[in-house]
Amino acid sequence: MLVIPAIDLKGGRCVRLTEGREQSAKVYDRDPLEVARAYEKAGARLIHIVDLDGAFLGAASANLQIIKRINGEITIPIEVGGGLRSLADIEFILRDVGARYSIIGTLAVEQPRLLKEAIAAFGDAIVVGIDARDGQVATHGWTEATRVAAIDLAREVASLGVGRIIYTDIARDGRLKGPNLETTREIARQSGARVTASGGVGSLDDIARLTELASDGVDGVIVGKALYENRFTLKQALRAASTAK
Repeated sequence: MLVIPAIDLKGGRCVRLTEGREQSAKVYDRDPLEVARAYEKAGARLIHIVDLDGAFLGAASANLQIIKRINGEITIPIEVGGGLRSLADIEFILRDVGARYSIIGTLAVEQPRLLKEAIAAFGDAIVVGIDARDGQVATHGWTEATRVAAIDLAREVASLGVGRIIYTDIARDGRLKGPNLETTREIARQSGARVTASGGVGSLDDIARLTELASDGVDGVIVGKALYENRFTLKQALRAASTAK
């Protein structure tokens, strides 16, 4: 299983949210570039970066220049999300910033036609982020509830050609009390896409339990707050993911 360390940026600083609430942001006084370098040194093969200002504002922010610098100074690929609401936004992230993957959330719900165009233009560089509360998708930086079921959206985007989905249970995000294993499994089973689990990982046991879903199509996990809070190191997480049975 691929362990993907996360860097969430707000105002140019590393932060973590609880349950996706903007006002819950906890600032970690660490240089994002140094964090990325440390993740690479520890053995990460991909880094997950979110422009939280972009997610909440619905437009590109100054964080993108930091992300571009990160990408230019590490050798491993990055995936970037947050406020990408048009084909131009996606192209900028992939071609100007240099990200390997562009994470689409709100656009996938509100403009499936544009999602289809993005897949035609950029192929497997398009990843869909499905963020949900009580099984229902939330959009616009998790601030707006919809009546769209997460599993239904997963099926729809997979039918359009999306190969990987990042599923986040918002109620668990930042809580460090474990991921939503059942829904993560169902998202993978029902869609047939590869699924990256996100939200709630707080222990090495959580990672071990997620590896048991590999046969269902869950092949990655994003880890954020647990690393900042020193629950375990990235090296320990990578070891847990590779040795669990």
